Amino acid sequence: MFTTCSTRNVDYVREHVRPDAIIDYRTQDVDERVRELTDGRGADLIVDTVSGEEAERDLGRLAYNGQLVTIVDVPPVSAAQMFGGAMSIDVVNLGGAHASGNPMEQHDLGTMASDVLSMVSQGQLDPLITGVLPFSDLVEGLHSLAEHKVTGKLVVDFDA
Repeated sequence: MFTTCSTRNVDYVREHVRPDAIIDYRTQDVDERVRELTDGRGADLIVDTVSGEEAERDLGRLAYNGQLVTIVDVPPVSAAQMFGGAMSIDVVNLGGAHASGNPMEQHDLGTMASDVLSMVSQGQLDPLITGVLPFSDLVEGLHSLAEHKVTGKLVVDFDA
């Protein structure tokens, strides 16, 4: 598994995520590093959590028959790109599943939430929580997130 992160997060990612390789997108050419790490083949799977623009760049980083999963935006892609690379694009839209009105989709969303909470409670999944804030600090916490001052996740305790 490879991941990208900024220079200031390299040590955190190395310690908590433990990928096979970290690509520092601030100091390294991501396209070049993906080619190096895959012997020129490209990545079989890319999960994009950044932006539609990054997802568009990810298309060029995929191996033949590769898969792009995006949670942010769908990149523009031509039929020639899709067929030429035999690629697939999947969109994860959990909010859409909730708003769909489809009881099966809503049930699946609830099942996923239960499974994730169970994994966290059993120590099988680390949500990487780096801070717990009282409700009164919610706005300050959101500003810290927006200004990229937080590594990991913040949780707001509504009872504190």
